[in-house]
Amino acid sequence: MGVSHLSSGSRKVTIGATGDILLHKRVFNKAKTEDGNYDFTEMLAEAKPLFKEDHLIIVNQESIIGGKELGLSDFPHFNSPVEIGYTLKDMNVDIVNIANNHTLDHGEKGILQSIKNWEKIGIPYVGAYKSREDQETLRIFHKNGLRVCFLSYTKSTGGKKTPKGKDYLLNIYGKTRYAGYRGVAGVRRLINRIRKEDLADVIVLSIHFGKEYQMLPTSYQLETASNLSDAGADVIIGHHPHVLQPPGFLVNSKGETTFVAYSLGNFFSGQKGIYRQIGAYMTIDVEKPDESSLLKIDSPKMHLTYVDAGEKKDYKLHLLKDVVERQETIITDVGEFNSREVYDRMINHLREYIPDLDVS
Repeated sequence: MGVSHLSSGSRKVTIGATGDILLHKRVFNKAKTEDGNYDFTEMLAEAKPLFKEDHLIIVNQESIIGGKELGLSDFPHFNSPVEIGYTLKDMNVDIVNIANNHTLDHGEKGILQSIKNWEKIGIPYVGAYKSREDQETLRIFHKNGLRVCFLSYTKSTGGKKTPKGKDYLLNIYGKTRYAGYRGVAGVRRLINRIRKEDLADVIVLSIHFGKEYQMLPTSYQLETASNLSDAGADVIIGHHPHVLQPPGFLVNSKGETTFVAYSLGNFFSGQKGIYRQIGAYMTIDVEKPDESSLLKIDSPKMHLTYVDAGEKKDYKLHLLKDVVERQETIITDVGEFNSREVYDRMINHLREYIPDLDVS
């Protein structure tokens, strides 16, 4: 059983993705309304046109959305207003990744309450689950003649453990079992079953890994991405470093191509630091002209965004190119930055592995 969005057209899908949505108290306080609720619409309004209805969009919701019922909180144990989910729904988001080092911040109760809210909002989730049956239910979308399956794992749990006998609550890379196998072997067995039973054409795998604030992927990220590519992942979307790392293409031992976004950084958060405040809306095209052909994965694009945590401290998200066009100086806790220089530096940084990467 899977999640299906049926549509007609060519066998080509544009997958859209963002990095972390991590709501610190200083962010959600700016969204508080007079009636005591929260509204993130205006704070994210400038990014909404990027989220095209014909894209298949996944975002990384780093903090659970247990809502006021659970008690709102931020670092080190996050719990966010449920209203962020309704804003994402309005922005055409199709599925949220919820496997990360903050998933267990409020234990089993937090996960179950958050999932209950996602179900009420009407956005499917992947990476954390309410039951074994829920965990074993593949998230498969049918779009433009292709079947796209989303998988998700986290390497880190922030030192927290799932309750005994309830490991289904969170997919932990290296610990989650599939058919008796852990780590990449377990992922390989799962993907092999998906392929053998002809359940999906495309595998999109989200993984929470790497080191925080490192601008380039670590050797562990490079090795893990290579292993996951060889296991059968077509698109790998990485999170956790809180900064944008350059994406790349891998060709595995079977001759198949995998696109890897090692880290999509922060999309909407209260973190401060010039490159922690810059995120992106990324797209990648996946096409399978006919049953016998290999997947064609190409045309990656990254639209840079910027959350204002500086002088205004309004935590509103802007398109970085608009900040540059307005010739604004970016003010941070450590000093002032020329927005044009930051923009050009980020473009060059993201082209480390793909020299002609489309960045705007």
